Amino acid sequence: MTAVLALLSAAFLVLPANAEPLPFDDCPAATLCLYSGTDGSGERRDFTDAQSAEAYDAGWDDRTLSAKNNTKGWACLYVDAGYGGLLQTIKPGNSDEYQTSDTRFVRTLSGHKVVPTRALCFTGYERCPDNRVCTFPQENGRGPVTVHLPSTDPAGKNYGNSYGTEAAPKSVFNRTGKHVCFYPEPSFSGTWTDDDPARTKYGAYVVLRGDSTTVPEPFADTFRSHELVNGTTECQ
Repeated sequence: MTAVLALLSAAFLVLPANAEPLPFDDCPAATLCLYSGTDGSGERRDFTDAQSAEAYDAGWDDRTLSAKNNTKGWACLYVDAGYGGLLQTIKPGNSDEYQTSDTRFVRTLSGHKVVPTRALCFTGYERCPDNRVCTFPQENGRGPVTVHLPSTDPAGKNYGNSYGTEAAPKSVFNRTGKHVCFYPEPSFSGTWTDDDPARTKYGAYVVLRGDSTTVPEPFADTFRSHELVNGTTECQ
């Protein structure tokens, strides 16, 4: 008995007084945790599963080196603001590292959102408010959103907006009750010519009420104005 007790005492003595915490162990439930160091080290920023960030503040932008997704949704992390540019996805319960394996993600992350499915990481149309036309500089509603407030042009009576030299969009969401006609000139006019053998001309690019779309060639990056109409025959 004495020998057994001595062995047990020796076994207890070799155990560390305080076991080292596991990486990311400090991340609370229902939280996306971002860290300035690897393996969940360094400064930590917490976001609940309901907190998305189209852009981080200057104190955190381009600082993330590791992350733990302790939410029930997919975490989408973006290099550019407005859910734009390259992205990484983290499934529920997993962690991720942004070190030297791919330098495009080393201290470059600028925003995130948490969504029910991974497919929603690749779109950003949900930011468009009801009864508005929204344009985006990247495909699938990604990048900083421009929300257009309809107004009546006193000269042409066009119920729409003229962009002037504003950056032309690559994708559009029409959340109004009217159809929207887009034009290559800021004065609700102009035409496009296709590259087909017939050199077909188009006077307007139409997005029907409630529709969202990535704009194809030859229309992409060319919109300068739009108007809202009740029927597509009303396009200029």
